Order: sequence, then structure tokens, then C-alpha cells
Amino acid sequence: MTRLAEIQAHLDSIGELRNIIGAMRSLAGMRLQETQHSLPAVRRYAEAVAAALASTLPLMREPMTERALESAPRAVILCFSEHGFVGGFNERLADAAERALSPQDLLFVLGTRGATLLAGRGRRIAWSRPMATRVAGAPETVRRVTSELYMRIARGEISRVEAMFARRLEGGAPTIEQRLLLPLDLTLLAAKQPRYPPLHNLNPIRLHEMLMAEHVFALLSEAAVESMASENAARFAAMGSAHDNVSKKLDQLRQAEREARQNEITTELLDLITGASAQGQGQGEEIDRR
Repeated sequence: MTRLAEIQAHLDSIGELRNIIGAMRSLAGMRLQETQHSLPAVRRYAEAVAAALASTLPLMREPMTERALESAPRAVILCFSEHGFVGGFNERLADAAERALSPQDLLFVLGTRGATLLAGRGRRIAWSRPMATRVAGAPETVRRVTSELYMRIARGEISRVEAMFARRLEGGAPTIEQRLLLPLDLTLLAAKQPRYPPLHNLNPIRLHEMLMAEHVFALLSEAAVESMASENAARFAAMGSAHDNVSKKLDQLRQAEREARQNEITTELLDLITGASAQGQGQGEEIDRR
């Protein structure tokens, strides 16, 4: 195969790669818009549940405090990406978790990539599950992790539950947020507490427990959607950089193709000239012999 043919074959394969990268970037952009569109509603839902939970505090004689299961370890829920091509998204979260975790913490990992990453770093994982890739899949993922949490809390294995996830900031780099889920942040809820206790038909303790479970579900749902938004923003940026790099490579190959084609043309012309010169010289020698 000539150099020109090799370059043209390389051009075709790189062009296909750029098309694939462009499609992945478009998909990441659509998923990012989807999560951004859903986030305001998810946040309002979490705020509404927090306000409802705060209204039950006056009904409780002894609200849950941080001393309830003081001897049990802490559970930390980490929200990683399920798929790749996200740049340093997972590494940043893993690094932040390494700084915040203690050896006895129980790790609940959402995201296959994160579970693999932490296992490679020698971290023991108590529970893991694939991370939702669409907003519609977030509730089921959150239900599974909360079911596991409540089962372990009932057995006295966990004293405190926190979540760590990436939050995307408009016009800035994403930040890693650490959020307390259980026990309740009474200081934060007290600010939302109404002046008078609400009218209710359910048993106050039962009502409080139901709203507390809904509060944890709402906070975790918000964390999952925030993580998905940040993940897709990271993938969109990574695919944008890859698209630019491949485009530059294509420009270089096109320039090399033009040079190779010109070299072939020049070589063909030289061959023609050399052949014609040799033929003319041969005819001259034949005439001399005659």
C-alpha cells in the first residue's frame, strides 16, 4: 500500500471516530439538559418534605439525636458514574472521599466505575449498585439503597448516614458536597419549623417517621440527580475536547494527504521525464549506429 493510500485509510477511520465522538457529545448534552430541567422540581420536592418534617417537631417529645447509635459506624453513600468518558469525574470524588473517610466507615457505592476504582485503591465496599443513567431511573436506585440502609440501621450496624456527590456549578468547576442524611439536622429543620403544630390524624410518632423516611428519600434523589447532571457535564466537556483533538488530527492528515498526492504526482512526472529521456537517448544511439 502506498503512503497516500495509507493516509486515506487513516482519514476514513479517524473520520468515523469523530462521528462517534460527536454522537456521544450530543447524547451527553441531551442528558445534561434533561437533568438540569428536572433539578428545580427535585429541589422543591426536597424542600417541601423538609418543611413538612419540621412541622412535626413540636409533636415529638424527644426528637432523634446524634447520640442514638453512637457506637455504630457511619455509612457514606458515594455517587459515581455508571459509564466512562467522564474525564476526572470519578477520581475527584474518590480523592475527596479518601480525605473524609475513616477506616471503619461503611461504603455504599452507586456506580460500577466507582466501585471498581475504590476496590483498586484497597477500599472495602459494604454495598454497591449500578448508578441510574436517566432521571427516571433515580427513584428506583434510591429506593434500593434506602432499603439496605434501614435494614442495617434496624440491626444497629449504622449510627450516621451521609452522602457525597458532585454538584455542577454554572460557569465553574464542579464541587464535591457532603450531606448529612441521618440523624436529622435539627438546626436546619428548626429554621423551617412553623409557629403552631399542624393538625393531624396519624399518630405523631408514625407521622414523623414517615416524613423522615420521605426526607431521606428526597435528599438522596436530589444527590443522585445532581451527580448525573455533573457526570453528563463532565462527559460533554470530555467529548468536546476529544472532538477538537480528532478534528486537529484530521486537518494534519488532510495536509499530509495533499503532500503525499503531490509527491506521487511529482514522482510520476519524473518517471515520465526519465523514461522519455531514456527513450530519446536510445533512439539517438540507434541513429548513430546506422
